[in-house]
Amino acid sequence: MDTIYILAALGSALLHATWNAAVKSTGQHTAVMTGQMLVAGLVGLPVLFFVDFLRWESLVWIAASALFNVMGIKAILRAYDHGEFGLVYPMSRAIMIMLVVPLSTLLAHERLSTGAMLGIALIIAALALLAMSARHGQNLSRQVLIWTGVGGVLSACSVLIDANGIRQSGSPFAYGCLTAIFNAANMAWQQRRLPGLVATIRRHAHVTLWTGVLSMVSYLLIVWVFSKASIAGAAALRDTSSVFAVLIAMVFMKEAISRIKLLAVALAIAAIPLMRLP
Repeated sequence: MDTIYILAALGSALLHATWNAAVKSTGQHTAVMTGQMLVAGLVGLPVLFFVDFLRWESLVWIAASALFNVMGIKAILRAYDHGEFGLVYPMSRAIMIMLVVPLSTLLAHERLSTGAMLGIALIIAALALLAMSARHGQNLSRQVLIWTGVGGVLSACSVLIDANGIRQSGSPFAYGCLTAIFNAANMAWQQRRLPGLVATIRRHAHVTLWTGVLSMVSYLLIVWVFSKASIAGAAALRDTSSVFAVLIAMVFMKEAISRIKLLAVALAIAAIPLMRLP
């Protein structure tokens, strides 16, 4: 992958980790995430006036992406009900990457370089270490394993749908904005009966507003990378967001960082130059 695409994917990962940490800190994951997605959709609306039109057939991909994305989010939220965020999230992302690598080869006919394969393997190992460090001796219940696995599978489907839709759209940024709008509408409809939804969104407006903007920028960055570079490589680099989350917790939240987490950070850093090798 070219350096500019690696930097864009890492930028997307950093923004993704930042808004996820903010949403997590509210203690109202579902409602605040719904509000954040609504803001992202609203941000996407005016952007549509400044980008090229996309091909009409892309609407099928956008609808499919929105469906799988919201189902994936709901699965992960169910997993959070039975396991810790630090355990569930990196596990689901590792599963997603492990599925995207062979499926992108099969469906999109991508051929990864040896360096990229090694880099992706290091990122998967880093995610596995983060999940291990978060376990704290807790038993992995059937519910955690099932919902985390389902979330990973649905996320992989969403990534592959997005990548193919973006490349066939004729306008990656229009695709990204419309997908965000579809995601917002779908999530709002799915969560419309959540008790106190509107009141919770209003109470946490100071979080939903800026996290919605960050999530939109993060998504548009990775949309651009998907349109130009390897699907599996871009997806893996974006999921260094879990590693950025560790650094955010260490620097801004003054959390103690274990040796396992430091090793995970080191592996992710080592992966980055490998992604450039032929």
